Amino acid sequence: MWLVTTDGFLSVAQNLDSIGAGVTILVRGRVRADLEHLADFVARHGSRPAVTETPLSDYGYRLTTSREMFASYLTEQVGALNYPNFKNEVALADPRRARIYARVWEVLRDLRELGAKETRG
Repeated sequence: MWLVTTDGFLSVAQNLDSIGAGVTILVRGRVRADLEHLADFVARHGSRPAVTETPLSDYGYRLTTSREMFASYLTEQVGALNYPNFKNEVALADPRRARIYARVWEVLRDLRELGAKETRG
């Protein structure tokens, strides 16, 4: 799952190194600060996970956390949502990130073609 918020871009997947099925998830990012924000949230509710640098990987940083903790993080993100326009909110905080997000938004507009196919049958 990809998560794009005003606090950063995260890639979330099942942690294959987890002790048991579904115990922890792997959260990856390309900007250390994006993962540090999540790590700070986790630290407010328990022990802080380490943000590990992985320079040879597609995502340069990663951490692991429980599914429950990540779900709590998502709940907080939704609860704090107080803006009418996501792109404008990102631009206020970080214009450079906003330009990158805008490029992603533009590419994802191509998904409309899939929607048009669904309505045509």
